Amino acid sequence: MSSDLPVLIVGAGPVGLSLALALARRGVSVSVFEAEEDLSPEMRASTIHASTLEMFEEWGVVEQVLAAGSITDRVQYWERSTRTQIAEYSFSLLANDTRYPFRLQCPQNIVTRVLRAELEQLPQCTLHFGHKATGLEDQGGQVCLELSSPTGPISVEGSYLVGCDGAGSVVRQCLDLELSGKTYEDRFLLVGTDLDFSDAFPGMGPVAYIYDPEEWAILLQLPTLTRTVFRVKPDEDEREITRDQALRQRLWRLLGSETDFRIEMSSIYRVHQRVAEHFRRGRVVLAGDAAHINNPAGGMGLNSGVHDAYLLAQTLLRIFEGEQETLLDRYSDDRRQLALGLIQSVSDRNYSDLVIKDWEGRKQRNDKMRAASLDDATAREYLLDATLLRQRPAPFPHPPVRPAP
Repeated sequence: MSSDLPVLIVGAGPVGLSLALALARRGVSVSVFEAEEDLSPEMRASTIHASTLEMFEEWGVVEQVLAAGSITDRVQYWERSTRTQIAEYSFSLLANDTRYPFRLQCPQNIVTRVLRAELEQLPQCTLHFGHKATGLEDQGGQVCLELSSPTGPISVEGSYLVGCDGAGSVVRQCLDLELSGKTYEDRFLLVGTDLDFSDAFPGMGPVAYIYDPEEWAILLQLPTLTRTVFRVKPDEDEREITRDQALRQRLWRLLGSETDFRIEMSSIYRVHQRVAEHFRRGRVVLAGDAAHINNPAGGMGLNSGVHDAYLLAQTLLRIFEGEQETLLDRYSDDRRQLALGLIQSVSDRNYSDLVIKDWEGRKQRNDKMRAASLDDATAREYLLDATLLRQRPAPFPHPPVRPAP
């Protein structure tokens, strides 16, 4: 059977490692290939929702992830110009929906190291760093992946090949699939500091979205620093705004005072809303950013990617147990429709709410959010979509899978 060959996974980010763990835990042999020499040190995504924590629990890593992150019990929305809180949503409203009625702030560079540590203990998984995918061939009954490695070009065979190699996916390019959609004119500036914003915004919680038509901000309290995301306009020079003094001045404007603080890191990036036309061709499948990318505000990117891995692992296990390979078409269609629908709409709304300019539009947004937050039933419905709990793939009861040789 094709399960005698390993499942090949390109990319050792949170999606690729999640897929590897989900399969290896069930006895399926997997080989992960990462182009870089080690796991990425970049923080990037940092929000882990309850639905994803449930998956981590199933894979046996939830306690390690929880220990490495900061639990957030509420999310707030503020108006910058008046420094007033518009709305607050308590995750306690989800107590009857999940074992994890909160939001965890844990950067993905920490999550990937937790996943890697677990995978290194499983004989079903091999991890290969410094191995860059250069080509592939679907041979019908198996897939051949070509790579450049520290020892030169190599090729490996697998039962299936999954591209988890990000927005610039080599696997997707080999399939000649485009990411269709849009790119926002604004860029996002991420700054990590040791700042405490509670004096400037009394009552501010650990996660706050600060509305402003000119310079919105998102504040996230992580275990070791405060992560602040700012809007960067199209005409701002990247080299200028990332200077130390320019970063300080931007943060001082938000604080309203020139207090002293330490800058731990900064980065700037473009933001997209794009989805591939297909997530599967033959024995080659896409997951995570290789298949769909979106505005990261609200944590839709990392979480939806891990959900891809969860459903894809279930799909492959069912195929290895004897079901039809057309199940991969269902995976592709279901995840693509979700990406085009809820994930894109919620993430785009998160961005649009930040940048409303006219006062009447801002007032309508604020009134709507305030009213929703004050009604428990409406607030719960809002949180079910915001945390992807309503859309989480249902567990499938698999019988034991024969361990790979």
